[in-house]
Amino acid sequence: MLAIRTVQAIPLQQGEGRHLRYVVQTRDLMDNDPFIILADDKFVHNTFADHPHKGIQTVTYVLEGNLEHFDSETGGGRRLYEGDFQIMTAGSGIIHNENPKPGEEVRVLQLWVNLSSEDKKASGQYVDLPHREVPVLPIEGGKIEVYAGEVSGVASPLKLFTPFLYAVVSLEDNASYDFPIPAGYNSYLYMLEGKANVSGQQINTFDVVHFEQNESADIISLSSTEKTKFLIFSGKPIKQPIVASGPFVMNTEEEINEAFDSYRNGTFLQGKSY
Repeated sequence: MLAIRTVQAIPLQQGEGRHLRYVVQTRDLMDNDPFIILADDKFVHNTFADHPHKGIQTVTYVLEGNLEHFDSETGGGRRLYEGDFQIMTAGSGIIHNENPKPGEEVRVLQLWVNLSSEDKKASGQYVDLPHREVPVLPIEGGKIEVYAGEVSGVASPLKLFTPFLYAVVSLEDNASYDFPIPAGYNSYLYMLEGKANVSGQQINTFDVVHFEQNESADIISLSSTEKTKFLIFSGKPIKQPIVASGPFVMNTEEEINEAFDSYRNGTFLQGKSY
């Protein structure tokens, strides 16, 4: 059973048109590896107007409402609704916006997944996984929706640059399950609803758990004390230097400075217009 490293109750930050919980922050990027941040974010139209990204993938899971995505690479995409999932590869650089309709709000979980130095050269792209197409693993007293990676032989159809798993687990009251974690993965659990006993410790709504890594395959022990829903995300560390500033995540300070310079001087999209 994976031991718990830390448990943190994530406070709500409120601002004009925004309700935000920073579930994973950038205090220790190597400790997060391969993840950068996870935000539980409820926002209104134009909170995220046109903005750039480089060197990462943004992974968006819609909890409430809906939003639409426009970007410099494809021009636009389908509207995402509750339960839908999207991976946007910023790679060598992309400009995009993500918006609910005017007068509406949307709540999403957005996870930033780091890319290796080679994959940071990839062209901008994105893929959507509608909720109706998400593979589901039925378990006794609940279910596991597998958005990325594989759980007990049930695999997401999405191809990944950085290996990671992203699964939403729903348990009825008094249900239990041993969730398998691949060898060497860095693992987190974020409680969305209810309470559960996780690896021997009670975890409440809006708590995030960071687990110790094990170089052998292991499990996270789950036992619900009421109806619960939570996210487990776990990834294979890239083990390369990480420098993050604003919307850019690179390997060196020089690369970060180059990203900002290119965005300011109009060469960020390498001759493409937006």
